[in-house]
Amino acid sequence: MPQLSQAAITGIGLITPAGQDLDAVWATMCAGRSLAQKDPELAGLPVDIACRVKDFDAVAAHGPRLARRMDRFCHLALSAARLAVVDAKLDPTSWPSSRVGVVLGVSSNSLDTYARQFALLDQGRSTLVSPLALPRSLPSTAAAEIAIDLGVRGPSFSIVNACASGATALGIGRDLIAAGACDIVLAGGSESGCARMNATCLTQLQALSRCTDAPHRASRPFDADRDGFVLSEGAAVLVLEHPDHALRRGAHVRARLRGYASTSDAYHPVAPHPEGTGAEEALRAALTNAGLTPRDIGHVNAHGILTVAIPPVGGP
Repeated sequence: MPQLSQAAITGIGLITPAGQDLDAVWATMCAGRSLAQKDPELAGLPVDIACRVKDFDAVAAHGPRLARRMDRFCHLALSAARLAVVDAKLDPTSWPSSRVGVVLGVSSNSLDTYARQFALLDQGRSTLVSPLALPRSLPSTAAAEIAIDLGVRGPSFSIVNACASGATALGIGRDLIAAGACDIVLAGGSESGCARMNATCLTQLQALSRCTDAPHRASRPFDADRDGFVLSEGAAVLVLEHPDHALRRGAHVRARLRGYASTSDAYHPVAPHPEGTGAEEALRAALTNAGLTPRDIGHVNAHGILTVAIPPVGGP
């Protein structure tokens, strides 16, 4: 397959409940240790468990002024992007900024900010509503803040595609490199979904696990008794490079992104097609795009969201 359609992965940045570097995250995953626990911010709600990033101080990471300007999902995204750039041994002060892009997947904005600001509005205190309430909460703000911080002057935008937002961002980043628009793309995803409104809405949808008395037993994707997922937060950013660019600077290539595809079921707002037709089409298209066959695949990473089947359109 021509190298032009590939992207070399040369850097990884992680800010997650499982750890804030690759070794820590991998160790936690291999240990199979649950990170779900009672969350004081969700106290009093029917579902009060979550997985939060611990030992992360936004003020220490970004300074008081920048931290105040951003919401939590942006705090996490910017820190992950900085770590990815360091891991790739790139210098933002000397890279070709107009040939660098940012594509970040963010499936929702911060409902905590909106809840606080709407409360002021409902109390008749509109003059106290922050002028930053809207811009700091937009999904596109995370990519914009990364571009500002690292001096990225190429394409910069966010992908809003529900649970597939981060994966889609990687595919779009690869496409920007394949199209010759960028030599480097910072691609990944960020989310901070532990707001009380998130918990309430998803509880009403019967999407969250009710294992509140035994959080360590919640979120078992392939368990016959699975009852939903656990709210969480985190960010992951990869440095994607054109293979020739990575070769010229002697970068360590961790992996290659060879193929990508995206399809739609055209079936239901939140449920997949019961026959999995869209997923099958996406897999086949991605293999074709990568120039591979099913026999070439050694690992499949499943999106086990743990929710029970949702009635079809028009159902009760």
